[in-house]
Amino acid sequence: MKNLNCHNCGAPMRLDVSGMTAVCSYCGTEYVLNHEDTDYFQRFYYQMGHLLAIGEDEQERRKQADALWQRAEEISFSSADGGEIAVRYLYQFRTEDTEVYIARRNIIFRFLKNWEQKALDCRKGVAMLDYPSADTRSLSDFFPQIAGGYALTDNTGLLVLQKEETEYPLCLFGRLPGRHVAWIISRMENLCCVLEYSHLVHPRFGMDTLYINPYTHQASLYGHFWNVVKNNTPSGDHRSVYTTRDNLTALRHTAAQLLGYPKAGMVQVTEDVPQALADFLNQPPKDTAYEDFALWDEMLIKAYGERKFIRMQADDATVYGKKE
Repeated sequence: MKNLNCHNCGAPMRLDVSGMTAVCSYCGTEYVLNHEDTDYFQRFYYQMGHLLAIGEDEQERRKQADALWQRAEEISFSSADGGEIAVRYLYQFRTEDTEVYIARRNIIFRFLKNWEQKALDCRKGVAMLDYPSADTRSLSDFFPQIAGGYALTDNTGLLVLQKEETEYPLCLFGRLPGRHVAWIISRMENLCCVLEYSHLVHPRFGMDTLYINPYTHQASLYGHFWNVVKNNTPSGDHRSVYTTRDNLTALRHTAAQLLGYPKAGMVQVTEDVPQALADFLNQPPKDTAYEDFALWDEMLIKAYGERKFIRMQADDATVYGKKE
């Protein structure tokens, strides 16, 4: 999927899930896209919609993925030790001063400024995660596993994370049906409980930092761990304090965006969005993630009744493929 840059300041823009508008990450300028760009992004999201209808044939999915990877794009970086680092990727995007490359089993962050400090901050953020002793092994799978870091000759640097082959960035999925948003909420609540247990706040919790596996309904929080802070840490301008409730607020905003709304508090009841789901997203979060998850369990049953696994099938060609 191609990138959009602000005509005013040149910064990367965040695309709305409708594919019709974009907002600048830096100056906040909002753009209505031209017909060519709108058609491009709506075709992309249309292809993503096929996630809900693709067959379950594992052999065929693998065959298509292998064929697609033969046509993957490649970029090379010159490392400070004289080597060359080749990255084959199917999708890349940019958030502020970080380029993100989605490879088959890795996520590669290229820090354009202060890379050593950001890489160190990311390692510190991951190290601050704590888990209940009985769940350490399973829960840690849904948070960053750092594979390595590399200094480059242009004073930028790479940080490489591991990921499962079937995990995809949440920002690629566009608008989703309410039932699928519901299971993503459940997984985000799990992640928020771990952050609560660790007394951590993730200020960038959202579309750019979350990854989902449509086959297992799992969600992972991989991005921007260099921004993670301890609970009750003053913000940079000292006008506010980060608290773990911020994670739960971000959860609601993310779910609302997946439904096609700019933010939580604006969700309307529709045929696709039951009253209980809208109420949950429009009301403030509870004081702790544990209380919030308990509330969500109640609202989920009110919204959709008995829990039911709805497969959200995907392959690499569907997720990353583009129509010409």
